[in-house]
Amino acid sequence: MSETFPVIPLNDQVLFPGAVLPLRLSRPGGLTPLVAQLEDGKTPVFVLSKRVGTEDPYPDDLREIGCTGRVLRIVSLPDGTARLLVEGLNRVRIKNAQDSEDGAMVARVSPLELSEDDPTLVGALEQLLRETLTRLLGENLDQPEQMVEAGRGIKDAARLADYAAGVLGLPLERRYELLAEPSLAIRLEALNTEGAKSLQLMEISNRIKNVVQETMDQNQKEYFLREQIKVIRQELGEEGGPDDLDRLRLRLEAAGMPPEVLKEATQELDRMRRMHSDAAEYSVSRTWLDLLAALPWSTLTEDKHDLRHARGVLDEDHHGLEKVKERILEYLAVRQLNPTARGVILCFAGPPGVGKTSLVKSIAQALGRSWQKVSLGGVKDESEIRGHRRTYIGSMPGRIIQAIKRAGSRNPVLLLDELDKLGSDYRGDPASALLEVLDPAQNHAFMDHYLDAPFDLSQVMFIATANVEDNIPHALLDRLEIVPLPGYIEEEKTEIARHHLLPRVRAEHGLTESQLTVTSEAIQQLIRRYTREAGVRQLERELAKLHRKAARRVVEGDSAHIEVTEDRLAELIGPPPFHVEPAEHATTPGVAIGLAWTAVGGEILFIEAVRFPQGKGQLRLTGSLGDVMKESVEAAMSLLRSRADRFGIPAEVFTSFDYHVHVPSGGIPKDGPSAGVTMLTALASLMTGRKVRSELGMTGELTLRGKVLPVGGVKEKVLAARRAGIKVVVLPKHNEHDLADIPALLRDDLTFHFVTEADEVLALALEAAVVPLPEPAPATTVEGAGVEVPAPTTEPAAG
Repeated sequence: MSETFPVIPLNDQVLFPGAVLPLRLSRPGGLTPLVAQLEDGKTPVFVLSKRVGTEDPYPDDLREIGCTGRVLRIVSLPDGTARLLVEGLNRVRIKNAQDSEDGAMVARVSPLELSEDDPTLVGALEQLLRETLTRLLGENLDQPEQMVEAGRGIKDAARLADYAAGVLGLPLERRYELLAEPSLAIRLEALNTEGAKSLQLMEISNRIKNVVQETMDQNQKEYFLREQIKVIRQELGEEGGPDDLDRLRLRLEAAGMPPEVLKEATQELDRMRRMHSDAAEYSVSRTWLDLLAALPWSTLTEDKHDLRHARGVLDEDHHGLEKVKERILEYLAVRQLNPTARGVILCFAGPPGVGKTSLVKSIAQALGRSWQKVSLGGVKDESEIRGHRRTYIGSMPGRIIQAIKRAGSRNPVLLLDELDKLGSDYRGDPASALLEVLDPAQNHAFMDHYLDAPFDLSQVMFIATANVEDNIPHALLDRLEIVPLPGYIEEEKTEIARHHLLPRVRAEHGLTESQLTVTSEAIQQLIRRYTREAGVRQLERELAKLHRKAARRVVEGDSAHIEVTEDRLAELIGPPPFHVEPAEHATTPGVAIGLAWTAVGGEILFIEAVRFPQGKGQLRLTGSLGDVMKESVEAAMSLLRSRADRFGIPAEVFTSFDYHVHVPSGGIPKDGPSAGVTMLTALASLMTGRKVRSELGMTGELTLRGKVLPVGGVKEKVLAARRAGIKVVVLPKHNEHDLADIPALLRDDLTFHFVTEADEVLALALEAAVVPLPEPAPATTVEGAGVEVPAPTTEPAAG
């Protein structure tokens, strides 16, 4: 007949009848009612969980056989857990385990039906087990004396079997099998087998100790553990140390290193033979020799001299970038005609996500070379390049030698990534260390501090990447040829998404084209309203977000095919974070749109200006502006004041008002002189009351004489203008030649005006209509206070 008992799941222990076991309870949600039942004297059942390691198993996770127990002691702890001391009683079979209403787990149980065994067989097995336990517990000094005495006092065979299962140190599953076994004879036989194994292991251990003891004298006691390891290896049939050093010598001789390096390595190897293998210097020497043996001193890969193949690889992996591809092919052609020529080192410079790293991979694939990436971002320690000397603890070779080792050849393509983000501190200047690496006249004998031997880097093809070339140290920049990678236009991004990003993202998410399709209109909407970048990295993330949504719907069975259209984007990935048209922001005088160039590509920049009556001509600047940008505003204000009559500005506006110029996104630092014409336009618009023409953006440095000077990053700025919906772009006359770098499709879609004077800028930018501006307001007196305050003004707010 079955009864209902509270259940305590066991995580990594098995309770046997007669055994005393300490337990820890931490079951979330069910601990308090369970403790209450135990304190009321209810007999619990202790059952091993199938999910070993979980603190809160489900009723279905319980094993079929458990053991009832008597709680000898229970202690509730402040951390919400409880400590129990329990004694096992009887084996039981678990039925209908479930969580009760109060959160504790309960089950109906019935006694485990034990089989009837031959008494003679049981007696013989019992006697054998007693002898085995007597030998094990008597010779094992690690067992407590109390446990040995407890075993001698057991008279019952079943109790003896349960006691042996607890002291033999059996695996968890083996202990449960013994608990669930109804036959006492089978349990005794299994325990005799396990005891025999333990006796054999103990005899081997004792024999090892005896052999070691016989081979050492009083002066060698400190080598006791080392001798034990040696005997254990011999017992297992493993080879010893000297043969391992012989194999290391063969590896060194086969590495193809220069004779002087091999001679030094051989001397170090001979010195190692005279050391003990546990000496501190032994591991240092071994690690150094392993590096020497692993380096590709003479391993070269054969280049593929096929420009058509190289062109195919570049076109397959990258869309557009025609000028970059032409420069790469020219570079490869020169190396094909003169492999020993000291060629230039290319540096791909451009915003993130435009394909700099993938271009290096394509070059390596076209040449048939291996390639490795050396990340330099945030590196401030010269030892990261040259390595650490072997005298230091934890020393290692520099990143260049480590990359050569991973590449497995002496002529790989090495990508020096994020070259513009090198730093320097008291530990040295890594940029100076790179000078030797990149100098063809020196790198044929590059000396890494850890390697301490010259290594030839002349066959390595170094290619660097950077976001902003201005941040590269000048001496390092002098050794590089900068290959600019501007951002992509919308049409190029659409093609990249269709032919490269979509297939890759679809495969990564386990979807097929029959399950998910994205229309061209949806891709264009993603580009315009969900991303603001020069490259395609954010676009790939947005596509991945779409595929995650689609994958969930496919798995849940909501839809067998999902077509992502322009109208469904907001439903799937949320509302767009960006707006296409910026003209709505320039609806009042005092607001102009500039074009900026940052490390992540081109951006549009709103310049907002307002003025306050009852002022004295003071100027306030906000928006995290740098010194150069602040000086541009001051120069624009001085120019307007000097040419007030020419620009139609009343003279009193310079003395009757205070001015505030602000550039939004105040959390982002801004600097540079290229916003000079934009500052001039915003202030002139405010002072004349003429709004800036909508859909017009501009860039150019301004002088006090009203000259418009050339600026950099024209292509990136034009791309940003196109992305933001600007139709008319004002550029310095000296930047007209930069239009050759802009795709024809982009040039045809925009109207360009080239200027040399500030007068031309204002003539193009300002509308003819004048918005009346308020006059300085008369002061009014607050009755009873005797204080004059300005009257309210209705001057419109910019932006």
